[in-house]
Amino acid sequence: MGSPFICGLCCFARARHLPTVGRPLSRFTALRSYRRRLQYHPRSASSSPEPASAYTTTSSTHSTNKTNDSLRLIFDDPSYWHKNRLRPTQGRHRHVGLFGFAALDRPEGFIRAARAAIDEVNQIVERVCAAAREGNISEMKKTVKRLDRLSDILCSVVDTAELIRHVHPDGRFVRSANDAHGILSNFMNQLNTHQGLYETLKRVVQDATISTQFSEQELRVANLLLVDFEKSGIHMPFATRKRFVELQDRILELGQAVVMNAFPVVDSIEVEDPGKKLQGVPENIIASVTAGSRAIIPTSSAAALAVLRMARDEDVRRRMYLAMNSGSKYQVDVLEEMLVKRGELARLLGKESYAQMYLVDKMAETPENVMAFLESLSNLHKPKAQSDLDRLRKLKSVHLGPNASHEVQPWDRFFYSRFISPSAVVAAQPGSADPFHASPPVTVAGGGTDGLSAYFTVGSTFDGLSRLFKSLYGVTFEPVMLAPGEVWHEDVRKLEVVHETEGKIGTIYCDLFRRGPGEGRKYESAAHFTVRCSRRIDDEEHFGPEFRSGIMRVRDSEKDIQEDGLVKRYQLPIVVLVTAFKKPLGVDHPSLLSLWEVETLFHEMGHAMHSMLARTEFQHIAGTRVPMDFVEVPSIFMENFARSPKVLATFGRHHKTGAPLPPDLLRSAQATSSSADAFETQHQLQLALLDQMYHSPHALEPSFDSTSLLIESQKRFNVFPPVPNSAWQVQFTHLFSYGATYYSYFWSRRWVNRIWRRWFADRDEQAWKEGGELVRKELLGWGGGRDPWIGLEKLGVVKEGEREGKFKVELQDLGQGAT
Repeated sequence: MGSPFICGLCCFARARHLPTVGRPLSRFTALRSYRRRLQYHPRSASSSPEPASAYTTTSSTHSTNKTNDSLRLIFDDPSYWHKNRLRPTQGRHRHVGLFGFAALDRPEGFIRAARAAIDEVNQIVERVCAAAREGNISEMKKTVKRLDRLSDILCSVVDTAELIRHVHPDGRFVRSANDAHGILSNFMNQLNTHQGLYETLKRVVQDATISTQFSEQELRVANLLLVDFEKSGIHMPFATRKRFVELQDRILELGQAVVMNAFPVVDSIEVEDPGKKLQGVPENIIASVTAGSRAIIPTSSAAALAVLRMARDEDVRRRMYLAMNSGSKYQVDVLEEMLVKRGELARLLGKESYAQMYLVDKMAETPENVMAFLESLSNLHKPKAQSDLDRLRKLKSVHLGPNASHEVQPWDRFFYSRFISPSAVVAAQPGSADPFHASPPVTVAGGGTDGLSAYFTVGSTFDGLSRLFKSLYGVTFEPVMLAPGEVWHEDVRKLEVVHETEGKIGTIYCDLFRRGPGEGRKYESAAHFTVRCSRRIDDEEHFGPEFRSGIMRVRDSEKDIQEDGLVKRYQLPIVVLVTAFKKPLGVDHPSLLSLWEVETLFHEMGHAMHSMLARTEFQHIAGTRVPMDFVEVPSIFMENFARSPKVLATFGRHHKTGAPLPPDLLRSAQATSSSADAFETQHQLQLALLDQMYHSPHALEPSFDSTSLLIESQKRFNVFPPVPNSAWQVQFTHLFSYGATYYSYFWSRRWVNRIWRRWFADRDEQAWKEGGELVRKELLGWGGGRDPWIGLEKLGVVKEGEREGKFKVELQDLGQGAT
């Protein structure tokens, strides 16, 4: 929930079916164009010309070809990267700290930065409270700016520590980052219950002689902070507030236990006579799990998925499914206690449910609106899933014969869905009417080892993204040499984001490759981390000596900007993209991306570009600090471009021959990747429903039973029958991280698909440029500084009555149907 001074991981991880666990965005958290035809000159990677000189050490203007070559080569050619990684230095004192933060030039620097932050914040707190005590109106006018700076100071240390403890290979840095994170987390807990800060802010907002002089942004920040304070229970009597804090602490403890124990309680199944019972599963997979006359198949393994998809024996698939969806009483009890405690927390605030409490500052606003939205989508889409189920039923009848049960069970889903894939080629045995006893189907899919991945290197994909962003928003990526000590691993690249008229607008660090043995641990999922948000700094105050000296300041990432007749100085945003792509081995063996990985990179870059383009005077509303049910709009928006043949053709070239991407191969891969998608859509709708049910008043009923509600959600929204004695809900970790907001993906996709259809689908390149400028102006550029409904209305994608909860959805809102 949105406590004012809780910073954390800004990790919007990307997954095909269930996004990797990330923390929800809170208000005061540091989580917080085709104007001309794009040309690509085919070239073999092995014979690519090296630019005459290395790329820049600072922002500059490059010729298009030179920039593209450097951008591609730093990712695709390890020798070029290592030759041009570090900028020349002079003297003995050129070693800088991480990201250029002077304090972080050594592990213990995190502790130094944390202590300096506490010292600076304490002085800010004293001045904020003193202004109210003394009735000093001129000082009280600085309250919002001071609170925003307070948040920025804490977040600059906490969020950097959050990233580093997930990616740094040096255990000393990891331990120091963990210690600093703990110190500041405890300190922020004190700030969240600081009556002086709350009372001063409340007085400032209510005093018209002060608040009427605020800018639109400043007033919005003030009101958001006030809401967050009150959602944290600060306005309650002492005894109630004490109970509130106890509940918060217990919920955090339980939530972490849910995440740490999110695995099947049955760790494997045994299969006798695997040669017979596992027919249909590739022989190499069978061999990998077989010892003697039996196979032992771990439930959390690729072999388990292969069994569900390929094993012809239904009983083996059933046993595998039940094991994969098993849960212990302990796991269920922990989950249910977390849900109950959330309900109790909401009741302390006078709300009926956690969902009612948590949704108050989201676009949807109420649980009733969310339920109406989900039901409208399910009612519209469920017949499509039911139609596909009927097809599976017919296939099962052919497979098992007329005397067997033809009811399609959940463990049948993936096995039979293979045969309704629009691009599946089933190789039946000669003369056989039963495709289920043929060899596994041969399909072309967007996997990492397919033919399609040969056309997409990491470098060429970044080149394509840079070209695309230039045509949409007028920005490009420029690779920049690193200073010694600036990054945590030699694989990390640095890109400056440069606007065609505004110059440098931010920095993106890219930690994209898997670590090899001995290279240290690393966060394994795709994610976007915010290290620092945009913020105006020319009018800020400095109190303590450490922050006055700039220990957490990056001076070459600040900029004077002319606005409203004034010259304002801004700190520019810094973000990090983390993925686990295969590491390039040489110029002839670059890192190749599957179609899904290309889409993943586009998705994460959508978040990054939101951070770059949303420049505001207050870090509290900068970049991705928007309502939880809007935050995925910029990233899902980019997925549409990743699926566009027109876009993919601009950079898809065979990494060895330079041959263009074959359109037929692309169509086949895209058809396969979207096959059987009706079942997955309906499943995700069920999970969004379950999330709402778990965070409704049901949680406080004496008869509350999470398994019973799981079964009810299955009956209401899914087309497969519920399975007794399963407890899959214990693996639904998003109940902790996205509690009451799991609907957000569908909510965001609706807006994205409408924007795409109105401004981009089947339109020429000039229209894309105009559409991109409109998206930046009305959506991305505002960050959280304006209600997203306003921007969406200006884009013409909100239907009458939708803001009041009267939803008029179409299949096209799910990305299905005609475009």
